[in-house]
Amino acid sequence: MDASGALHYQAETFATPGVSTHGIGDTFRAARLRANLSIADVAAATKISVEYLEAIESMDRAALPQRAYALGFARCYANHMGLNADEMVSSFKTQFYDDVSPLGDLSPRAAPAWVDFRLPKGTGIALIIACTLGLATWYGLRTPAQSATAIPPVPEALAGWANSDKLGDVPDISITYVTLSSDPK
Repeated sequence: MDASGALHYQAETFATPGVSTHGIGDTFRAARLRANLSIADVAAATKISVEYLEAIESMDRAALPQRAYALGFARCYANHMGLNADEMVSSFKTQFYDDVSPLGDLSPRAAPAWVDFRLPKGTGIALIIACTLGLATWYGLRTPAQSATAIPPVPEALAGWANSDKLGDVPDISITYVTLSSDPK
């Protein structure tokens, strides 16, 4: 502690066999081993998966989730181990994310081929005309011409009346309508 009463973490070399202290992951590992805790113990206490804790200790950025989650995991891990969380997260950011933009890779890339795909001029109109002709053909083939009701011939009783000058006297006859079927007889 300093005069203000704040606890400051200072990087120190721990004499733990088999552990090097070259990075922030080694600092986490050394603190865990000093407390005689396994990774499973820390995972159970912090609710951080074992894979993420191992990735923090081995400094494997590819195995960690997105940046915000990884920083939160490092803060939680530091708090649980009794380390100064702000300084540990700052060191974690420096070692893990200094060479990476927070927004990822922003370098310009060529657009995919399907973005520049364009149809020739007039293709839309040709497509509409083709669809209209296809629909008309389908409708024409759907209703056969032979099934339409045919107009019967004029009966003989009316033939003379229809050709005369006297159209006022209409003879009383019954008319039967004949429909042609598509079946030839």
